[in-house]
Amino acid sequence: MAHSRSPRPQRSAPRSSSGRAMPCIPTSAPWLARRSSGARWGSRPAPSCGGSPRSSLPDRRAEAGGLRRRLFILATLAVGFSLLVLLVVLSDGRELLRTAASVDPALLALPVGLTILSYAAMSRSYQGIAEAAGCRLGFGEWLRITFVSNTVNYLVTSAGLSGFAVRMYLLSQRGIPSGRAVLISLVQTFLTNFTLLIFIAIGFATLVLRHHLEPAALGAASTAVAVFVGMLAYGIVLIYHRRLRRRTLLFLADAAHRVLRRVVPRWTPRRVGLWRFQHNLNEGLEFLFARKDRMLGPAGWITIDWALTITILWSAFRSVHYPIAPGLVVIGFAVGILFSLVSLVPGGLGVMEGSMTAVFVSLSVPLEPAIVAVLIFRLAYYVIPLLVSVVLFHGVMLQAARGVASSARPISSRV
Repeated sequence: MAHSRSPRPQRSAPRSSSGRAMPCIPTSAPWLARRSSGARWGSRPAPSCGGSPRSSLPDRRAEAGGLRRRLFILATLAVGFSLLVLLVVLSDGRELLRTAASVDPALLALPVGLTILSYAAMSRSYQGIAEAAGCRLGFGEWLRITFVSNTVNYLVTSAGLSGFAVRMYLLSQRGIPSGRAVLISLVQTFLTNFTLLIFIAIGFATLVLRHHLEPAALGAASTAVAVFVGMLAYGIVLIYHRRLRRRTLLFLADAAHRVLRRVVPRWTPRRVGLWRFQHNLNEGLEFLFARKDRMLGPAGWITIDWALTITILWSAFRSVHYPIAPGLVVIGFAVGILFSLVSLVPGGLGVMEGSMTAVFVSLSVPLEPAIVAVLIFRLAYYVIPLLVSVVLFHGVMLQAARGVASSARPISSRV
Protein backbone atom coordinates (compact mmCIF):
# COMPACT_ATOMS: atom_id res chain seq x y z
CA MET A 1 0.00 0.00 0.00
CA ALA A 2 1.45 3.35 -1.05
CA HIS A 3 2.20 5.94 1.58
CA SER A 4 0.79 9.42 1.37
CA ARG A 5 3.25 12.16 0.45
CA SER A 6 1.43 14.82 2.46
CA PRO A 7 3.73 16.49 4.98
CA ARG A 8 3.68 14.89 8.41
CA PRO A 9 3.70 16.95 11.59
CA GLN A 10 7.14 17.52 13.05
CA ARG A 11 7.89 15.70 16.32
CA SER A 12 10.23 17.27 18.80
CA ALA A 13 13.36 15.21 19.29
CA PRO A 14 14.27 14.12 22.78
CA ARG A 15 17.21 15.78 24.39
CA SER A 16 20.20 14.16 25.95
CA SER A 17 21.64 15.01 29.30
CA SER A 18 23.93 17.54 27.61
CA GLY A 19 20.98 19.42 26.14
CA ARG A 20 21.61 18.36 22.52
CA ALA A 21 18.67 17.15 20.48
CA MET A 22 18.84 13.50 19.50
CA PRO A 23 17.01 11.93 16.53
CA CYS A 24 14.10 9.77 17.62
CA ILE A 25 13.15 7.15 15.04
CA PRO A 26 9.95 5.22 15.78
CA THR A 27 10.55 1.61 14.91
CA SER A 28 6.97 1.16 13.73
CA ALA A 29 7.59 3.28 10.63
CA PRO A 30 9.22 0.98 8.06
CA TRP A 31 9.41 3.62 5.34
CA LEU A 32 11.38 5.90 7.63
CA ALA A 33 13.64 3.07 8.72
CA ARG A 34 14.45 2.41 5.07
CA ARG A 35 15.32 6.05 4.52
CA SER A 36 17.60 6.02 7.56
CA SER A 37 19.84 3.50 5.84
CA GLY A 38 20.14 5.65 2.70
CA ALA A 39 22.64 8.28 1.66
CA ARG A 40 21.56 10.83 4.23
CA TRP A 41 22.40 8.65 7.22
CA GLY A 42 25.12 6.62 5.57
CA SER A 43 25.38 2.93 6.28
CA ARG A 44 24.86 3.20 10.02
CA PRO A 45 21.58 1.99 11.51
CA ALA A 46 19.40 4.67 13.00
CA PRO A 47 19.16 4.77 16.76
CA SER A 48 15.84 4.28 18.47
CA CYS A 49 14.62 6.93 20.89
CA GLY A 50 17.62 8.05 22.86
CA GLY A 51 19.63 4.98 21.87
CA SER A 52 23.10 4.70 20.43
CA PRO A 53 24.09 2.96 17.19
CA ARG A 54 26.96 1.30 19.03
CA SER A 55 25.12 0.37 22.21
CA SER A 56 25.45 -3.34 21.42
CA LEU A 57 29.22 -3.21 20.85
CA PRO A 58 30.18 -3.49 24.55
CA ASP A 59 27.90 -6.51 24.92
CA ARG A 60 29.51 -8.16 21.89
CA ARG A 61 32.96 -7.39 23.21
CA ALA A 62 32.00 -8.79 26.61
CA GLU A 63 30.67 -11.96 24.99
CA ALA A 64 33.83 -12.33 22.91
CA GLY A 65 35.97 -11.76 25.99
CA GLY A 66 33.97 -14.36 27.91
CA LEU A 67 34.47 -16.87 25.10
CA ARG A 68 38.21 -16.24 25.06
CA ARG A 69 38.37 -16.68 28.83
CA ARG A 70 36.50 -19.98 28.60
CA LEU A 71 38.83 -21.23 25.88
CA PHE A 72 41.86 -20.16 27.91
CA ILE A 73 40.53 -21.93 31.01
CA LEU A 74 39.82 -25.08 29.01
CA ALA A 75 43.35 -24.97 27.59
CA THR A 76 44.93 -24.59 31.04
CA LEU A 77 42.76 -27.38 32.43
CA ALA A 78 43.91 -29.59 29.55
CA VAL A 79 47.51 -28.83 30.51
CA GLY A 80 46.76 -29.71 34.13
CA PHE A 81 45.11 -33.01 33.25
CA SER A 82 48.02 -33.79 30.93
CA LEU A 83 50.44 -33.34 33.83
CA LEU A 84 48.37 -35.73 35.95
CA VAL A 85 48.37 -38.29 33.15
CA LEU A 86 52.12 -37.85 32.78
CA LEU A 87 52.61 -38.72 36.45
CA VAL A 88 50.65 -41.93 35.98
CA VAL A 89 52.54 -42.81 32.79
CA LEU A 90 55.94 -42.32 34.44
CA SER A 91 55.02 -44.58 37.36
CA ASP A 92 54.77 -48.34 37.54
CA GLY A 93 51.09 -48.99 36.91
CA ARG A 94 50.90 -52.19 38.94
CA GLU A 95 52.76 -50.69 41.87
CA LEU A 96 50.57 -47.59 41.71
CA LEU A 97 47.40 -49.71 41.84
CA ARG A 98 48.83 -51.81 44.67
CA THR A 99 49.65 -48.68 46.67
CA ALA A 100 46.20 -47.22 46.09
CA ALA A 101 44.54 -50.51 47.06
CA SER A 102 46.53 -50.71 50.29
CA VAL A 103 45.11 -47.43 51.58
CA ASP A 104 43.11 -48.00 54.76
CA PRO A 105 39.75 -46.16 54.43
CA ALA A 106 39.75 -45.52 58.18
CA LEU A 107 43.01 -43.59 57.86
CA LEU A 108 41.41 -41.29 55.27
CA ALA A 109 39.20 -39.88 58.01
CA LEU A 110 42.21 -38.01 59.44
CA PRO A 111 42.90 -35.84 56.34
CA VAL A 112 39.18 -35.10 56.02
CA GLY A 113 38.89 -34.12 59.68
CA LEU A 114 41.97 -31.92 59.43
CA THR A 115 40.48 -30.20 56.38
CA ILE A 116 37.32 -29.33 58.33
CA LEU A 117 39.44 -27.94 61.17
CA SER A 118 41.52 -25.95 58.66
CA TYR A 119 38.45 -24.30 57.15
CA ALA A 120 37.11 -23.64 60.65
CA ALA A 121 40.36 -21.88 61.61
CA MET A 122 40.19 -19.84 58.41
CA SER A 123 36.60 -18.84 59.23
CA ARG A 124 37.62 -17.85 62.74
CA SER A 125 40.34 -15.57 61.35
CA TYR A 126 37.77 -13.80 59.16
CA GLN A 127 35.46 -13.44 62.15
CA GLY A 128 38.20 -11.91 64.30
CA ILE A 129 39.15 -9.36 61.64
CA ALA A 130 35.49 -8.48 61.06
CA GLU A 131 34.89 -7.93 64.76
CA ALA A 132 37.93 -5.65 64.90
CA ALA A 133 36.31 -3.69 62.05
CA GLY A 134 33.03 -3.43 63.95
CA CYS A 135 31.14 -6.03 61.89
CA ARG A 136 29.63 -8.98 63.71
CA LEU A 137 28.50 -12.22 62.11
CA GLY A 138 28.07 -15.62 63.70
CA PHE A 139 30.67 -18.33 63.25
CA GLY A 140 28.22 -20.42 61.21
CA GLU A 141 27.78 -17.58 58.72
CA TRP A 142 31.53 -17.17 58.35
CA LEU A 143 31.94 -20.92 57.89
CA ARG A 144 29.46 -20.90 55.00
CA ILE A 145 31.07 -17.83 53.42
CA THR A 146 34.55 -19.35 53.76
CA PHE A 147 33.57 -22.69 52.25
CA VAL A 148 31.74 -21.13 49.30
CA SER A 149 34.21 -18.32 48.49
CA ASN A 150 37.28 -20.55 48.71
CA THR A 151 35.84 -23.43 46.71
CA VAL A 152 34.61 -21.03 44.01
CA ASN A 153 38.29 -20.30 43.33
CA TYR A 154 38.54 -23.88 42.06
CA LEU A 155 35.62 -23.31 39.68
CA VAL A 156 36.86 -20.57 37.38
CA THR A 157 33.91 -19.28 35.37
CA SER A 158 33.00 -16.31 33.23
CA ALA A 159 31.57 -12.95 34.29
CA GLY A 160 34.45 -12.29 36.66
CA LEU A 161 33.31 -14.88 39.19
CA SER A 162 36.00 -15.35 41.81
CA GLY A 163 36.29 -16.10 45.48
CA PHE A 164 36.92 -12.43 46.28
CA ALA A 165 33.86 -11.27 44.35
CA VAL A 166 31.69 -13.97 45.91
CA ARG A 167 32.85 -13.01 49.39
CA MET A 168 32.05 -9.36 48.68
CA TYR A 169 28.57 -10.26 47.48
CA LEU A 170 27.77 -12.56 50.41
CA LEU A 171 28.96 -9.99 52.93
CA SER A 172 26.90 -7.26 51.29
CA GLN A 173 23.84 -9.51 51.48
CA ARG A 174 24.40 -9.74 55.23
CA GLY A 175 24.42 -5.99 55.73
CA ILE A 176 28.17 -5.37 55.81
CA PRO A 177 29.14 -2.22 53.86
CA SER A 178 31.21 -2.84 50.75
CA GLY A 179 34.13 -0.79 52.06
CA ARG A 180 34.33 -2.86 55.22
CA ALA A 181 33.93 -6.09 53.24
CA VAL A 182 36.88 -5.17 51.02
CA LEU A 183 38.94 -4.22 54.07
CA ILE A 184 38.21 -7.51 55.86
CA SER A 185 39.14 -9.58 52.80
CA LEU A 186 42.32 -7.65 52.03
CA VAL A 187 43.59 -7.78 55.62
CA GLN A 188 42.94 -11.53 55.81
CA THR A 189 44.60 -12.05 52.41
CA PHE A 190 47.68 -10.09 53.50
CA LEU A 191 48.03 -12.04 56.76
CA THR A 192 47.47 -15.35 54.96
CA ASN A 193 50.09 -14.69 52.27
CA PHE A 194 52.57 -13.26 54.77
CA THR A 195 52.25 -16.39 56.92
CA LEU A 196 52.54 -18.58 53.82
CA LEU A 197 55.80 -16.83 52.91
CA ILE A 198 57.15 -17.76 56.33
CA PHE A 199 56.27 -21.43 55.81
CA ILE A 200 57.76 -21.41 52.30
CA ALA A 201 60.98 -19.82 53.60
CA ILE A 202 61.15 -22.45 56.36
CA GLY A 203 60.68 -25.21 53.79
CA PHE A 204 63.48 -24.01 51.53
CA ALA A 205 65.76 -23.32 54.49
CA THR A 206 65.18 -26.87 55.73
CA LEU A 207 66.02 -28.15 52.26
CA VAL A 208 69.31 -26.23 52.22
CA LEU A 209 70.43 -27.01 55.77
CA ARG A 210 69.39 -30.62 56.27
CA HIS A 211 69.72 -32.32 52.89
CA HIS A 212 72.57 -32.94 50.49
CA LEU A 213 71.82 -31.24 47.18
CA GLU A 214 73.54 -30.99 43.85
CA PRO A 215 75.28 -27.65 43.26
CA ALA A 216 72.59 -26.41 40.87
CA ALA A 217 69.74 -27.40 43.20
CA LEU A 218 71.59 -25.96 46.19
CA GLY A 219 72.05 -22.66 44.39
CA ALA A 220 68.39 -22.50 43.37
CA ALA A 221 67.17 -23.35 46.88
CA SER A 222 69.56 -20.86 48.48
CA THR A 223 68.38 -18.15 46.09
CA ALA A 224 64.77 -18.96 46.95
CA VAL A 225 65.52 -18.68 50.66
CA ALA A 226 67.22 -15.31 50.14
CA VAL A 227 64.31 -14.02 48.05
CA PHE A 228 61.62 -15.05 50.52
CA VAL A 229 63.54 -13.80 53.54
CA GLY A 230 64.11 -10.51 51.72
CA MET A 231 60.40 -10.21 50.94
CA LEU A 232 59.51 -10.86 54.57
CA ALA A 233 62.06 -8.30 55.78
CA TYR A 234 60.82 -5.70 53.30
CA GLY A 235 57.24 -6.38 54.38
CA ILE A 236 58.22 -5.70 57.99
CA VAL A 237 59.90 -2.44 56.93
CA LEU A 238 56.71 -1.35 55.16
CA ILE A 239 54.81 -1.75 58.42
CA TYR A 240 56.69 1.17 59.98
CA HIS A 241 57.24 3.40 56.91
CA ARG A 242 53.92 4.68 55.64
CA ARG A 243 55.34 6.79 52.82
CA LEU A 244 57.48 3.95 51.50
CA ARG A 245 54.47 1.64 51.70
CA ARG A 246 52.35 3.96 49.57
CA ARG A 247 55.11 4.35 46.99
CA THR A 248 55.69 0.60 46.88
CA LEU A 249 52.01 -0.21 46.36
CA LEU A 250 51.70 2.44 43.65
CA PHE A 251 54.81 1.12 41.91
CA LEU A 252 53.51 -2.46 42.05
CA ALA A 253 50.14 -1.43 40.61
CA ASP A 254 51.78 0.51 37.77
CA ALA A 255 54.28 -2.27 37.05
CA ALA A 256 51.52 -4.89 37.03
CA HIS A 257 49.54 -2.82 34.53
CA ARG A 258 52.53 -2.44 32.20
CA VAL A 259 53.40 -6.13 32.31
CA LEU A 260 49.81 -7.22 31.74
CA ARG A 261 49.44 -4.83 28.79
CA ARG A 262 52.41 -6.47 27.10
CA VAL A 263 51.58 -10.07 27.99
CA VAL A 264 47.76 -10.22 27.95
CA PRO A 265 46.51 -6.86 26.64
CA ARG A 266 42.93 -8.09 26.17
CA TRP A 267 42.58 -9.05 29.84
CA THR A 268 44.46 -6.12 31.35
CA PRO A 269 42.39 -4.24 33.95
CA ARG A 270 42.17 -0.50 33.72
CA ARG A 271 44.91 1.46 35.44
CA VAL A 272 42.32 3.27 37.54
CA GLY A 273 41.06 -0.08 38.83
CA LEU A 274 44.58 -1.11 39.88
CA TRP A 275 45.12 2.23 41.58
CA ARG A 276 41.84 1.81 43.43
CA PHE A 277 42.91 -1.67 44.49
CA GLN A 278 46.26 -0.48 45.84
CA HIS A 279 44.47 2.36 47.65
CA ASN A 280 42.09 -0.12 49.29
CA LEU A 281 45.02 -2.37 50.16
CA ASN A 282 46.85 0.53 51.77
CA GLU A 283 43.75 1.39 53.80
CA GLY A 284 43.52 -2.24 54.87
CA LEU A 285 47.15 -2.19 56.00
CA GLU A 286 46.56 1.07 57.88
CA PHE A 287 43.64 -0.62 59.62
CA LEU A 288 45.80 -3.64 60.40
CA PHE A 289 48.70 -1.66 61.84
CA ALA A 290 46.40 0.60 63.87
CA ARG A 291 44.95 -2.47 65.60
CA LYS A 292 48.00 -4.68 66.04
CA ASP A 293 46.79 -6.00 69.38
CA ARG A 294 43.46 -7.13 67.90
CA MET A 295 45.20 -8.82 64.96
CA LEU A 296 47.10 -11.28 67.13
CA GLY A 297 44.11 -13.60 67.35
CA PRO A 298 43.40 -13.71 63.58
CA ALA A 299 47.12 -14.12 62.85
CA GLY A 300 47.23 -17.04 65.25
CA TRP A 301 44.22 -18.69 63.59
CA ILE A 302 45.83 -18.24 60.17
CA THR A 303 49.02 -19.88 61.42
CA ILE A 304 46.96 -22.77 62.78
CA ASP A 305 45.19 -23.00 59.42
CA TRP A 306 48.47 -23.41 57.51
CA ALA A 307 49.82 -25.86 60.09
CA LEU A 308 46.68 -27.97 59.72
CA THR A 309 47.00 -27.84 55.93
CA ILE A 310 50.56 -29.17 56.11
CA THR A 311 49.39 -31.85 58.54
CA ILE A 312 46.84 -32.98 55.94
CA LEU A 313 49.71 -33.79 53.57
CA TRP A 314 51.61 -35.53 56.38
CA SER A 315 48.56 -37.67 57.23
CA ALA A 316 48.13 -38.52 53.53
CA PHE A 317 51.55 -40.22 53.58
CA ARG A 318 50.55 -42.13 56.70
CA SER A 319 47.41 -43.36 54.95
CA VAL A 320 49.58 -44.97 52.22
CA HIS A 321 51.72 -46.60 54.93
CA TYR A 322 54.80 -44.52 54.09
CA PRO A 323 55.24 -41.98 56.90
CA ILE A 324 57.85 -39.29 56.30
CA ALA A 325 59.43 -36.67 58.54
CA PRO A 326 57.50 -33.41 59.06
CA GLY A 327 60.47 -31.47 57.67
CA LEU A 328 60.16 -33.26 54.33
CA VAL A 329 56.43 -32.54 54.29
CA VAL A 330 57.08 -28.82 54.79
CA ILE A 331 59.55 -28.81 51.88
CA GLY A 332 57.20 -30.55 49.46
CA PHE A 333 54.25 -28.46 50.59
CA ALA A 334 56.17 -25.19 50.17
CA VAL A 335 57.31 -26.03 46.64
CA GLY A 336 53.92 -27.36 45.55
CA ILE A 337 51.94 -24.39 46.88
CA LEU A 338 54.45 -21.95 45.39
CA PHE A 339 54.20 -23.45 41.90
CA SER A 340 50.41 -23.70 42.09
CA LEU A 341 50.18 -20.02 43.03
CA VAL A 342 52.31 -18.82 40.11
CA SER A 343 50.68 -21.15 37.58
CA LEU A 344 47.74 -20.13 35.40
CA VAL A 345 45.97 -23.47 35.84
CA PRO A 346 42.80 -23.25 37.97
CA GLY A 347 43.52 -24.60 41.44
CA GLY A 348 47.06 -25.48 40.32
CA LEU A 349 45.67 -28.74 38.93
CA GLY A 350 48.52 -30.98 37.85
CA VAL A 351 51.10 -28.30 38.65
CA MET A 352 50.86 -28.77 42.40
CA GLU A 353 50.81 -32.57 42.13
CA GLY A 354 53.74 -32.65 39.72
CA SER A 355 55.95 -30.26 41.70
CA MET A 356 55.20 -31.92 45.06
CA THR A 357 55.86 -35.38 43.65
CA ALA A 358 59.12 -34.25 42.05
CA VAL A 359 60.36 -32.84 45.36
CA PHE A 360 59.43 -35.94 47.33
CA VAL A 361 61.05 -38.26 44.77
CA SER A 362 64.22 -36.14 44.86
CA LEU A 363 64.21 -36.65 48.64
CA SER A 364 64.24 -40.46 48.21
CA VAL A 365 60.48 -41.05 48.53
CA PRO A 366 59.25 -43.75 46.09
CA LEU A 367 57.27 -42.40 43.16
CA GLU A 368 54.07 -44.41 43.62
CA PRO A 369 53.45 -43.60 47.33
CA ALA A 370 54.25 -39.95 46.60
CA ILE A 371 51.68 -39.79 43.78
CA VAL A 372 48.94 -41.45 45.83
CA ALA A 373 49.64 -39.28 48.90
CA VAL A 374 49.57 -36.07 46.87
CA LEU A 375 46.30 -37.12 45.22
CA ILE A 376 44.81 -37.83 48.66
CA PHE A 377 45.85 -34.30 49.68
CA ARG A 378 44.12 -32.92 46.58
CA LEU A 379 40.99 -34.93 47.35
CA ALA A 380 40.85 -33.95 51.03
CA TYR A 381 41.74 -30.26 50.79
CA TYR A 382 40.19 -29.29 47.44
CA VAL A 383 37.60 -31.77 46.21
CA ILE A 384 35.77 -32.60 49.46
CA PRO A 385 35.26 -28.91 50.45
CA LEU A 386 33.92 -28.34 46.95
CA LEU A 387 31.43 -31.18 47.39
CA VAL A 388 30.46 -29.85 50.83
CA SER A 389 29.76 -26.43 49.33
CA VAL A 390 27.69 -27.90 46.51
CA VAL A 391 25.68 -30.28 48.72
CA LEU A 392 25.24 -28.31 51.95
CA PHE A 393 25.54 -24.73 50.73
CA HIS A 394 24.19 -25.07 47.18
CA GLY A 395 21.62 -22.34 47.82
CA VAL A 396 24.32 -19.92 48.91
CA MET A 397 26.48 -20.85 45.90
CA LEU A 398 23.64 -20.28 43.44
CA GLN A 399 22.71 -17.00 45.09
CA ALA A 400 26.31 -15.80 44.99
CA ALA A 401 26.88 -16.95 41.40
CA ARG A 402 23.76 -15.18 40.13
CA GLY A 403 24.43 -12.05 42.13
CA VAL A 404 28.07 -11.72 41.09
CA ALA A 405 27.31 -12.53 37.45
CA SER A 406 24.50 -9.97 37.26
CA SER A 407 26.63 -7.30 38.91
CA ALA A 408 29.56 -8.09 36.59
CA ARG A 409 27.60 -7.52 33.35
CA PRO A 410 27.34 -3.73 33.57
CA ILE A 411 30.95 -3.56 34.71
CA SER A 412 32.15 -5.46 31.66
CA SER A 413 30.07 -3.28 29.38
CA ARG A 414 31.81 -0.15 30.59
CA VAL A 415 35.34 -1.41 29.97
